[in-house]
Amino acid sequence: MGEIGSEDGPQELDGLAVEAAVDHVVDDDADPSEVRETLGIVAQDSVVRRSAVDDAVGNASMVVTTAETRVELAGDKLNSAQNAAEPVADIERVSHRLHRFESQLTHLKEHANELGNAIQEILAMKNDGNLYEIATRIKQVTRDATDVQRVADDMQLELDSFIEWLTDADTREEELTADVNALADSVNELEEIVEAIERDGSDFEAKPANRWAAAMVRHRVASLMIRDLEAEVDSLRTWAEREDTRPPSNISPQLAEIRSTHETVGERLTASAEPAWTAQFDDQLTALDDALEEMEPPVSWAEVENIAHEHKPTVE
Repeated sequence: MGEIGSEDGPQELDGLAVEAAVDHVVDDDADPSEVRETLGIVAQDSVVRRSAVDDAVGNASMVVTTAETRVELAGDKLNSAQNAAEPVADIERVSHRLHRFESQLTHLKEHANELGNAIQEILAMKNDGNLYEIATRIKQVTRDATDVQRVADDMQLELDSFIEWLTDADTREEELTADVNALADSVNELEEIVEAIERDGSDFEAKPANRWAAAMVRHRVASLMIRDLEAEVDSLRTWAEREDTRPPSNISPQLAEIRSTHETVGERLTASAEPAWTAQFDDQLTALDDALEEMEPPVSWAEVENIAHEHKPTVE
């Protein structure tokens, strides 16, 4: 059997039945069904044809064009958000979210440009390039364009929500309340976990050391969440004063209660630890603390999740 993208002549596959072409290009490590699917991109009536490349590139180009259009629409939506945010752009909670969208759009535009370049590279190969490589590139650029379109569409939806958050105080309070309630549930779950650890501390089968280490990670992340939500309350209070509207109500007392419960849970976690547990996990938890301490509100929760995963204690 030949190798994929081998030095076989560029006309080698032209005119071969797809099944014969699969045998011709696949090696022992390749999946024949995937190769068959790829060759089908440049096939007509189950025969690999160079003349099929134009239609295949045309189809890919339409997908790319759609992706480019969706990126442009996302840019238009971001412009609307920037205009809506202008009166309060100095509030860090607002500027942080705007910056995130601006960075995302920059990356999307870069990817959209790469799609156009990829199409041009394929066109340069169509007359004498390896047909399997051409098909592979068409398949990849189509997948990439679909991904760009999906991200751009998601961004537009997120921007719609952001604009509503910018322009409606009730929406801001509702979202903040939902986040505080979710945090309260998380801290209450931690309290239940501590109770289980205290109960099963000597039960080897219950793996209390692993549960304790995981709970310590959650406790540290919850601490950052509390700080972030307290900062958001301050931002929304400043915003309300500026617009002479009602500030969020009953949020600060609830956050104070959550902080108190969180501190108690932390004390119980520390008290329930066996010396062997702290010896085993201390370095990893300290590294996590150091990483989280560097983060200041407003924080990117995707980044927090990555850090927590990166410093997740290794358990046996």
